[in-house]
Amino acid sequence: MKEKAMKRERPARMEIMGLLKKNGRMTARQIGEALGITPMGARQHLIAMEKDNLILSEFVRQKAGRPTLYYTLSQDSQDYFPQNYVALVLNLLKGLEELDGREKINEVLQLRREKLMKAYLPQMKGLSNEEKVRLLAELRERDGYMAEFELKDGLLILKEHNCPIFSVAKEYPEVCRLELELFRELLDCPIERAEHLINDQHACVYKILNKK
Repeated sequence: MKEKAMKRERPARMEIMGLLKKNGRMTARQIGEALGITPMGARQHLIAMEKDNLILSEFVRQKAGRPTLYYTLSQDSQDYFPQNYVALVLNLLKGLEELDGREKINEVLQLRREKLMKAYLPQMKGLSNEEKVRLLAELRERDGYMAEFELKDGLLILKEHNCPIFSVAKEYPEVCRLELELFRELLDCPIERAEHLINDQHACVYKILNKK
């Protein structure tokens, strides 16, 4: 899932998406009436939203008169609505553990680590250690970790202020152990996790030796 849910959409846009979510398709006039604004005002929002791929427009033939322009939500817009994927994953893991034991969970989490390695590693070829950490921060940011890079006292610092799988990590701390192993293998240097979100600290903070 894209992390668009992290974005802060303007209230009018969210109201329009909520209306379309509930009603399926609507005209600019219908949306304007629901929001208490003019059809022209609604249309201005709709034009901008269509440019951002949040909605689609289509002329629909009527029994009489000219075709009417209707608006519907696009597939991209679905990421702005709450979707409880983490709870689903957690329930699936618990079910798997009941069926096949904790070791099966470790196998599944190891597969996740291997997939991340395959996704991250090719992008780091030929980079210096600092460039790798900067890139890793960008990749983790894209994955929803609210990551940032710092250079402090000769150390490379990777901070992750959010954990998209926090509930899973709380139940299965193997996730965190395998991510630390992943970082160490990617960067091929000593790494210390100085702070940890699941320990009620404000971020996961990794201190990385700056190899020259």
